[in-house]
Amino acid sequence: MKTFEENFTAWVDGILSEEERLAFEATLDKDAPGERNRLLQLGELLRNHSPAPALSNPDFFNHQLLERIAAENGAPARRGQSPWFVPRFIFAGASCFAAAVLLFHFLIPVGPVENPSSAPAYVAQFYNARTDDPDVSATAFHSKKDNVTVLWLDGLDYLPETADLK
Repeated sequence: MKTFEENFTAWVDGILSEEERLAFEATLDKDAPGERNRLLQLGELLRNHSPAPALSNPDFFNHQLLERIAAENGAPARRGQSPWFVPRFIFAGASCFAAAVLLFHFLIPVGPVENPSSAPAYVAQFYNARTDDPDVSATAFHSKKDNVTVLWLDGLDYLPETADLK
C-alpha cells in the first residue's frame, strides 16, 4: 500500500490509474474537504514550473541520499565492498605478480652470456645491396672471423671524416 505522499506525487504527476485516482480523490475529499482545488493548482504549478534540473546520474544521487538518511538514523553507512573484497584484491595482485615473473623469465635471459666477445653488440641484415645511381656500386662483405658485415659503396664522392651527415 502506498503512502499518502506517494499517492499525492503520482496524482500530481498524473500517473495514477483511473481507479487509483478516484480512490485517492475520495480520501482527499474525506480528509481535507475543499483542499482539492488548491492541490490541483499546486500540482499544475509544479508540473509547469519544475525548478529541479534533470539529473545526469540519478542512481548516484539516490545512493548518496540513502547513505545520508542512514547516517542520520544512526545506522552505519553501507559500503559497496563485499566481505570477499580483500581476498580478491590479494589474489589479483598475486596473479599479476606471477604473470610478470613468468614473462620476465621467458623474455629476458638470466645468467651470463657464454662468450661475451662473440656476442654482437648490434644485429643487422642486408636484404638488398643495390643503388639507383648507375655510377655507384654497392657490395656487402661478411667476415665470420671478425663477426662483421660491411657495405662497400664505390663511386660516391669523398666525405672527410669530420663531415656532419644529416
